[in-house]
Parts: sequence; structure tokens; C-alpha cells
Amino acid sequence: MNQRAKPAFAPRFTALLTLLIFVLVLGACSDVAAPPPTAVPATAAPSPTAAPATAVAVGLPLDAGNVLPWLSVYFTNPDPPDQANSGIDRQVVPLINAARRRIDAAFFDFNLPSVVNALIGAHRRGVEVRLVLDVQNGSQDVPAARGRDPFDALEALRAANLPFVDGGRSNGLMHEKLLIIDGTVLFVGSWNASWNDTFRNNNNLLRITNQRLIANYQRVFNNMYEGRRFGRNRPEGAQTPRLTIDGVVVENYFAPTDGVMEKIIAEVRAARRSVRFMSFTFTHPDLAAALLERKKAGVSVEGVFENRGASQGAYPTLFCAGARVKVDGNPYTMHHKVFIIDDQTVITGSFNHTRSADTINDESILIIRSQAVAALYKQEFDRIFALGRDSTNVTCGVSPEIATPTLDPNECPDLTFTCAQFTTCEQAVACLRAGNTRLDRDGNGIPCESLCGSR
Repeated sequence: MNQRAKPAFAPRFTALLTLLIFVLVLGACSDVAAPPPTAVPATAAPSPTAAPATAVAVGLPLDAGNVLPWLSVYFTNPDPPDQANSGIDRQVVPLINAARRRIDAAFFDFNLPSVVNALIGAHRRGVEVRLVLDVQNGSQDVPAARGRDPFDALEALRAANLPFVDGGRSNGLMHEKLLIIDGTVLFVGSWNASWNDTFRNNNNLLRITNQRLIANYQRVFNNMYEGRRFGRNRPEGAQTPRLTIDGVVVENYFAPTDGVMEKIIAEVRAARRSVRFMSFTFTHPDLAAALLERKKAGVSVEGVFENRGASQGAYPTLFCAGARVKVDGNPYTMHHKVFIIDDQTVITGSFNHTRSADTINDESILIIRSQAVAALYKQEFDRIFALGRDSTNVTCGVSPEIATPTLDPNECPDLTFTCAQFTTCEQAVACLRAGNTRLDRDGNGIPCESLCGSR
């Protein structure tokens, strides 16, 4: 039987089909094996269930993200410092740029170019920008160093015709750190809009969207900006000091009106298992006594002190009593003001643990009763505690007593004092406020910079 002849084009069709299949397979393999494009360093930090904070790329903010529906938490990561394009300000500047109606800001230190320029930009496009600064005591300029250009925030504001209220006074600090955007977003914590606080110092920053809580800060800000009322002359504190937000109990207090220190001491005395703290300045003897009481009752007490001045105040008291306390390992500044109680409650804000913070400064704290929030702050505490060390400047006696500064921080009895005669930055600031201008040699508002550094 004769077979039908195959079409002449069949071999060529088969060859072409084989070649096409080969190319497709090769392309698919190339997609798998080819290296990806160069990646931009990640800016998002781990969630509470992700890798530990130390796994985040150095220099980037440790971003806990939206831990509660109304709250996000961020931590700076100043190792190495001066990572100018990867700071915590990246959480703030886009919202300033998106503002439509009004921005209210109060900062003790205020010299971060990205924030200052964003506020000037908002002012120029018609947004109402209201600023309260502590010009007398805060740092308002960034000197030229390490390739940076010098930057003077006040000069930039004046050139843009953007007015500000000077909250600097002779009897206390306008020590607030808050930013309210369009009345709907609040940034608050230990972070100043400054170069050092963004790229060198350990800080925490909270982003809050709950309107009732924002209203507390708005009321206090209005008193400072509109009423020019500061410190003991500002009678109003929190409008609603205790709130329940989506099932989370939150307390909000303002110094010097609301008796902030007694609130912190009450939280410490209520601890049943553990107290952890990170403190930039801790000289209040009653708070130290409360920690000693808890330790004697079997509660675990652990803490990290900012290295400068740690040999005074509460550090020797707690160290000599056997508490696990360290001085921080950051060569710049550990600027947190945080307590974590029983891994359930976080106390944070602008409030240093001193008499002056409680009695004469403009300050604020948040007490947040949330295990999820406490877990994030404990993660930050563990990171900083692991880098800490024991102080070598403490000699323990047989019966240690509550250590207090040599000088009352609210007084300066001798205007002839030099920097060498102070043991804490707080003492030097008190004497500068009392008129000892020789302590501030470069006129930047910070006395004895070898002792005080950036505040």
C-alpha cells in the first residue's frame, strides 16, 4: 500500500517548534536564575512577631508599625550615626508635606533640616504653621561637621517669615516634643526634631490618630501658643486624663500641672513581677526609693541610665542595692524616658525623672496598658541593655542611701561655678538659667557640653 507523502514543510515546522520550546524554557530558567535588580535598603522594621530589632539594617529606624489601630511606634537606631537619608524623620516629613490646614509643633531641640524645610514648605503653600520652641535652652542650629553644611533653623524660619513662640524662660524648660497635623495625627515621645535625636540618639516616637487623645495635646499646645502660658503659669493639664481606646486603657498627664511623678511612682509601686526602665536623667529620690521597695519585695528591677552623670542620682542607689542597672553603650546619648511595668504597661514621653521635670518644666507622659505595646518597648530595652555596661565610677558603702545631686537642680547658689564643679547636666542648666553665662561658651544655649551634650 502506497503511503501518503509528508508535506515538504514538516521537517522545518518540527525544527522551528523545537527551537521555540527551547527558547521558552531557557527564558523561564533565566527568570529564576537571574539576579534581581539592586535592592533599596528596606525601611520597614519587623513586626512584634518578626525577627528581633537587631536584625534591622543599621542606621534605619526600628519601625514597629501599626501595633494598635490608633497607634504606631518607632525607635531610632543610631548605629552607625549620621545616616542622613534613613532616619525616623521619614515617618514624619511625608505627613507634613501632605498637610492641608494646620500644623502645630512644639520642640525643645529644633534643627533637623528635613523637618524645618518641610514646615517652611507647608507655610509657603498656605498651611497655617504654629511653632513653640525653647530658644533659650534648646539647640536650634547644626554646626558644620563631617561634610554637613551648617544649618540655622531660626534663621531659616525668619527668612521664610514663619513666626514662632519662644517658650524659653528663666524658671524651667519648654521640654515638650509634639507635632499635630491637621488635628488628626499626633507625633509624640522622646524625639526632638533635631539632628542628634534623629541620627545619633536613642529615642522613641509614637504616631497617634485617636481624636480624644489628640485633644489633650491640642489644649496644652493652644495654651502655650495662643496664651503664652508655660510651666507653673499654665494651669490646665490633660482635659481627659484617662481614656479607653479600642479596649486599651491610656492615661495622659502634663507637667507641672498634673503631678506626673506621683503617677509614675504609683505605677512602680503597683508592679508585681518586673520593672524595666531607660532613663536619660534620673535624679528623683522618691522614684528611686519606690524601685528599692519593689526590689526588696522580690520584683525584678532592671534599668539603663544615660552614661553622662550616671554616677550621681539614682544609679549608685540601685546598683549598690543589687539591681541590674547599667549605663548605656551609645557613644552619643540614650535619650529614652521609659518605664515598662510587668510587661503590660508602658510609660513614655518627654518627661525626665527629675524634680525640675515634675515641678517647673512643660512635659508630658503617656501610660499605655497594652501587652502588645509593652512587648515592643521590651524589645528596645533588651537591645539597649545588651549594649550597656557597669559604671566604673561608683563605690558602694555598707548601707547605700538615695543619692541626690550635690546642687539643688532648681537653684544655683554660686554664679562663679565652672563646668568642672558639676556632676550632672541638670545642675549646669540650673546655673545657666540663673545667669552663669560663662557655662555656655559658644552661645548655643547648652552649658558644659562635655557633660550635657545634646538635650
